[in-house]
Amino acid sequence: MSFWGRWFGNGGLSNPEEGAQSSGKSSTTTEAGVVLTDERAMALSAVWSCVRLISETVGSLPLAIYERTADGRQVATDHYLNELLLVSPNALMTPLEFREAMTMQLALWGNGYAHIERDSKGIPTSLTPLHPGHVTPKREAGGVTYHYQTSKGGHIFAAESILHLKGFGVEGIVGLSPLAYARETLGITAAADKYASKSFTSGSRPSGVLTVDRVLTPEQREALRAIYANLDSNSLWVLEGGTGYQQLSLPPDDLQMLESRQFQLGDIARFFRVPSHMINDHTKDTSWGTGIEQQNIGFLTYTLRPYLTRWESTISNALLSRTDRRRYFAEHKVEGLLRADSGARAAFYSQMAQNGIMSRNEIRKKENLPPVEGGDELTVQVNLTPVQDLPSAVGAGDMNGN
Repeated sequence: MSFWGRWFGNGGLSNPEEGAQSSGKSSTTTEAGVVLTDERAMALSAVWSCVRLISETVGSLPLAIYERTADGRQVATDHYLNELLLVSPNALMTPLEFREAMTMQLALWGNGYAHIERDSKGIPTSLTPLHPGHVTPKREAGGVTYHYQTSKGGHIFAAESILHLKGFGVEGIVGLSPLAYARETLGITAAADKYASKSFTSGSRPSGVLTVDRVLTPEQREALRAIYANLDSNSLWVLEGGTGYQQLSLPPDDLQMLESRQFQLGDIARFFRVPSHMINDHTKDTSWGTGIEQQNIGFLTYTLRPYLTRWESTISNALLSRTDRRRYFAEHKVEGLLRADSGARAAFYSQMAQNGIMSRNEIRKKENLPPVEGGDELTVQVNLTPVQDLPSAVGAGDMNGN
């Protein structure tokens, strides 16, 4: 047994040094007695909300290809990756749809796969997503190959033909599947949903019961049932012959079920590293700050940043040649997520301009405003200049009032 096998045992984490690489447990049967397929997991509102939040946010963030220059960087507007990633990744998908689908694969299965088509010069011309459930990476002596199996047959791809987004993993060959390792938690949630559905299907629990002080004959029992069946919940009951009425409260086991279902929201959110308040769970106050800006910063730092970094490094490794990697790189623009209210934004820009960090035109560009003449100069405030340096800062003539 390998080192990882001795460490993790037979829990599905250990991969052989060569052969098929596993992303997690394969069983869909849970201890709660629910068969939890990937589709059933997505039907859980917490899973849907977490995956949609991550996928749509990452997919909609602006992505740019940059060229390294002697004094920093500049947007590489003529690079071929602009056409591939920002205009048309394939004939059927927009850039948003492609990155959204690939990020969804990464969030659910821990791996996202896309087939890379190249021209005669080896330049990528198309990216087509492959379903992770049909892809098996196999580690071999010469590297890794990707075995893609569908109803029409199988195909083996070389590593150079696959864009592979990898999530958190042990050996770096495949990412671990959140769905696989959250299956027991999701099974409990699915079982609670099933129990609740059956309760409503069977007419739910009555709001009260009728008690009679003697044993009824079959005819009397049927007559009483007929009376009950003809009355709705807003009707006034007429009780005769010593019949009593008792109000029912929600039983303790049902209260525990409601608490359990509420707990599962946060438990599922933990698997996806999404703060529960962002999937409409407001039972507890968030500790991420009171303003939307602070919450966005926390979400970006702890949830989105690993996804964005994986995207950027994978683009570099899979779509750029070794020579181009030294010159070009991809990076997401996250300023939109960090945009605060107008007052806080104005104070930030003021500080950046007064300290010579940003020019007026750089600020105007971020606000989608056209440049102005003279706006490219960096300026600083001189009101805190030491007294002995004032003549050189403002000019001797100004010191004399001229």
